[in-house]
Amino acid sequence: MSLAVFFALVGFVPANWLVRVPDVKAQVGASAGDLGLALLCGSLGSLAALTVAARLCERFGTRRVLVIAGFALCAILVLPGLAGSVRALGAALAFFGMAQSTFNIALNSTAVEIATASGNPLMPTLHGIFSVGGLVGAALGGLLADHLSPVVHLGLTALLGLVVTGLAGPSLLRSGRATARTAAAGTSAAGTAAGTAGAERAAEADRANAWRRVRWIVLAFGLVAACTAFGEYASNNWAALHLRQDLGATAAVAGYGYATYACAIAGGRFLGSRLIRRLGETAVLSGGFALAAVGVLVASWAGHLPGGGLPVAFAGYVVLGLGLANVYPVCISRAGALGGPRGVSRISMSASVGILSQGPLIGFVADRRGLPLALSTVAVLAVLAAGVAFALRGWTRPRTPTTSAASTTSAESNERSKP
Repeated sequence: MSLAVFFALVGFVPANWLVRVPDVKAQVGASAGDLGLALLCGSLGSLAALTVAARLCERFGTRRVLVIAGFALCAILVLPGLAGSVRALGAALAFFGMAQSTFNIALNSTAVEIATASGNPLMPTLHGIFSVGGLVGAALGGLLADHLSPVVHLGLTALLGLVVTGLAGPSLLRSGRATARTAAAGTSAAGTAAGTAGAERAAEADRANAWRRVRWIVLAFGLVAACTAFGEYASNNWAALHLRQDLGATAAVAGYGYATYACAIAGGRFLGSRLIRRLGETAVLSGGFALAAVGVLVASWAGHLPGGGLPVAFAGYVVLGLGLANVYPVCISRAGALGGPRGVSRISMSASVGILSQGPLIGFVADRRGLPLALSTVAVLAVLAAGVAFALRGWTRPRTPTTSAASTTSAESNERSKP
């Protein structure tokens, strides 16, 4: 339960900041270019924290890092609302990006540990809760934006987040300590300080050796994650413009189009665990990308199809959302099972590459060939990723209608022992 609360929180808190971007832009007197540089500071801060976050999780434990980063994320949220200049805003967003990245790595690593121990594919459902948290945060933030200044709005959101973290954190920490005691019960309690230090060094060496064996597999999952991040953010950033510019939608209708796509992703994630049990992760990955390729092509070219138009485009975005919904949760789950927090951080890095590259690439193609062709690059990458996902079928969870925790743990051990 506590873990689900934190997944909702990491969707809810940043969404409240995103709806206040126009107001904070005016507050600091930023041009569009200035705002872009400030937002880039946030992205760079997030990237800088990825590897450090993985090391912190390995050193201090994922749950402890999760709770501390949760407090930091909520406390830092108020800083953009206090910014009085573009430089101050850039610095605030850099710190916010670091806290958010650390929180995400610790959160997903904790989820992987719990899912592996339970034998249940929990990640799609947890990421669905994240999506709902984001939708609720955006809706509530939009309502408050008309009545509160940015600093008051973000301050109240920060206070709410701190309270939620304070309430949910202790139970998560207690469960982590119980797990650690159970693991420690299987080892000898009679060890000297030197022996303990030696055990820690041996554990670090074991982690390094295990990482060397699986890092190329994790990199392949990272490629799949980069393709899905490219597709998700291409739709996030360009869908409304495509609906207005190419299909003549009003601003409100274009907003409904994006909301339809976002709801399809959230709904698909709540079905993801059941699909994985019934079909297996390879089918969910490859089949999802095939659906996404069809969906984005239908949505992009709806204005050129016989009988096409806005309803066809909406249907295409629904298919695209359902196809992409469970890809990233599966990738991060597999990478975490293989490489621990280090694997989770590599998937996050790969996804960042997809996120950062989609804007320039789609913008470049759209200027020369139009948005329909530019958005079709998502279909090309989806086909590529489907092939990679199929090639990784030996490293994914098979169809398991009645998987027990013991058999799943054994499967993970077998995966780690592969050369």
